[in-house]
Amino acid sequence: MMIKALKNRKRIFLGIINLAIFVVIIIFGLWPFNFWPENKVRWLKDQNGLQFFGRGIVYSERPFTVSPYQSSVPETQSSSHYSTIPVFQSSNIPLKSFSMEIWLQSEKEGYDYTARIFSFYDGKATEASVLSQWKSGLILQRRIGSRPEESYPKVGIRNALPRGVKRFFTITSGPEGTQIYIDGRPAEKHPKFNFSSENDSAFGQLILGNSPGGKRHWNGNLYGLAIYRHPLTKEQVSEHFRNWRDHEYSLLAADEGIIALYPFDERSGDLIKDHAAGHHLLIPSRFGVLQKQVLVPPWKDFRLNRSYLMDIITNILGFIPFGFFLSASLGIKKPQPTRRLFFISILTAGCLSLFIELTQVYLPTRSSQLTDVIMNILGSAIGAALFSKYRKASGMRR
Repeated sequence: MMIKALKNRKRIFLGIINLAIFVVIIIFGLWPFNFWPENKVRWLKDQNGLQFFGRGIVYSERPFTVSPYQSSVPETQSSSHYSTIPVFQSSNIPLKSFSMEIWLQSEKEGYDYTARIFSFYDGKATEASVLSQWKSGLILQRRIGSRPEESYPKVGIRNALPRGVKRFFTITSGPEGTQIYIDGRPAEKHPKFNFSSENDSAFGQLILGNSPGGKRHWNGNLYGLAIYRHPLTKEQVSEHFRNWRDHEYSLLAADEGIIALYPFDERSGDLIKDHAAGHHLLIPSRFGVLQKQVLVPPWKDFRLNRSYLMDIITNILGFIPFGFFLSASLGIKKPQPTRRLFFISILTAGCLSLFIELTQVYLPTRSSQLTDVIMNILGSAIGAALFSKYRKASGMRR
């Protein structure tokens, strides 16, 4: 009788421990349970510009559809509130040459990823003409077909974005290569790199301050942005820099090849007007992603850095207690074969992890990754193995 009562107490104790582990895993897996997080973008006070201060994103309300022979498109009426993300198909119009001017100030260095400042998104799975920050360097990347991002052709400038320093960049690109200017003066030239491509769509939906998947947010201020459908000459670069500095936006809008012009002079509201055409930008009140990724495979998610390694270790360690105490609970009432304990632990851990990862699809600040599921299963298997060792060492019956 005493043995039976002792077993019941152990069963209750192990049940409480398992429930506690289950709750902790759910909390850590879905924290902070925010399905509608704040979009961390705001207008600067007493001056033109936008501030990106965390997970934020700004995007065009529709794709850029300007052809190489058309400098503007009709302006469309825009709604005053945008809580949903528009769905679209890319224009798929190649553009051999184009230029961009961007006036910005970085407020952070030392990202574990290439933080997105500017990119065009095709509405499917890829970006084109990507402008990013890595540490204090400026990185230019160009899409090639469906190749993974790591293999995109890229060039960069070291120490181009020191924290807290305003910089005005002009990037002119065409078949002859790419020229980068800083504050109206030549900085670097890359004769073999074309920021656009005659074989790829040059434009799509414009995104500022983040990647389509929402995982590469940038911290800093944007003071101005312009896009042209032709390379700018050295004289034009200097002249435009003076126009930006003197807030002569009408002179910039007079350029025959201008596609979009954003001086960010609204200073309030959720709409950023294009002073050249109808490519208005939206500032959603809630942060959301344009590209929802479900169970990203390990070969696409892999990053060789400390953050990625810590994620793997955390996912393994977090499920070791789960596998150990679940096996102990199964074996306390009736001795179970080791193989059966392994199977049940792995299956249960896989189902729990899969539930968490699929739920994370609806949490904009979290990522749904197959790697996490695999590591959770591995952790549970290690826990079951440790219980098997403990049972053998303590002389418990199988």
